[in-house]
Amino acid sequence: MASAWQPTSSISTLKRRAEITRQIREWFYQHQILEVETPQLSTGATTDANIESFAVPVSRSQARHLRTSAEFHHKRLLAAGSGDIYELGKVFRVDESGRNHNPEFTMLEWYRVGIDHMQLTAEVEELLGFLHRDPALVFERISYRELWLQHTHLDLAHASCSDIAKYLEASDVSVPDAIATNFDALQDLAMGTVIAAGLPGAQYTCIYDYPASQASLARIDNRDPQWPVASRFEIYFGSVELANGFHELTDSTEQLSRFESDNKLREKSNQKTMPIDVNLIAALEHGLPDSAGVAIGIDRFMMIILSDIDAMQQVVSFDWQHA
Repeated sequence: MASAWQPTSSISTLKRRAEITRQIREWFYQHQILEVETPQLSTGATTDANIESFAVPVSRSQARHLRTSAEFHHKRLLAAGSGDIYELGKVFRVDESGRNHNPEFTMLEWYRVGIDHMQLTAEVEELLGFLHRDPALVFERISYRELWLQHTHLDLAHASCSDIAKYLEASDVSVPDAIATNFDALQDLAMGTVIAAGLPGAQYTCIYDYPASQASLARIDNRDPQWPVASRFEIYFGSVELANGFHELTDSTEQLSRFESDNKLREKSNQKTMPIDVNLIAALEHGLPDSAGVAIGIDRFMMIILSDIDAMQQVVSFDWQHA
């Protein structure tokens, strides 16, 4: 095709994107948060069964993995005494393509020492407000458990797999046999197909205190023994997930155990097990300061703030198909 060489974004959009990126860096400069650059290739990889890393051969016998996040290197910097840091850079995930996805995309990640995930939520809201410059912009906060009560009338502290499956079927969502008894997978299916679609449009919704089983790299809050929660939040704009943040886990033994459990899940699902980042574990053993971190998909944010955009390919110079 004669036009295949051309960018998938207009030059005017790229200029607007550059201005917004400049404003992001201005906000971090004003808050005295250090900008860092970390490797895109790593010996370790994510073990999360829902995320796949690209493997890149570096010799006949060795491979590195393109990062799916800068998180592991950032925590190593925190453990080394960096203080507050941020990075605006490329990350990569296999099989992520579509209107809101591209296998190569830009992530903004930052870590603040001495605060928890709810304090970091307020900072994310401050940054987004600074970028939108709209005094009428709405930010709503709701706990994961309360969100489910509102949308499904199910209290997850007492619900069963059968309860969630019935809700999905009543919402015209088929439940695959492979996840019929997987409580977390059923929740993910409901969030991805029904609940997120029901979030208010044209506003930000912060969902916090996820189930403890979905903690990933966040610490666990056990104050309610009937409903232990992950000290974690996600931020949506309308039905689109934009950000994911944690009050960071500092226990190296617990983190290693979670990585090993992830790989066991991968084995059960006939997925390839991934190399655990032993350098991250060593950094946690050395001592990670009390901190909270968040990652924001910048391409998705550009789609939000540049309201005339219909798909991610329109905010990147060249999408995956034209790279």
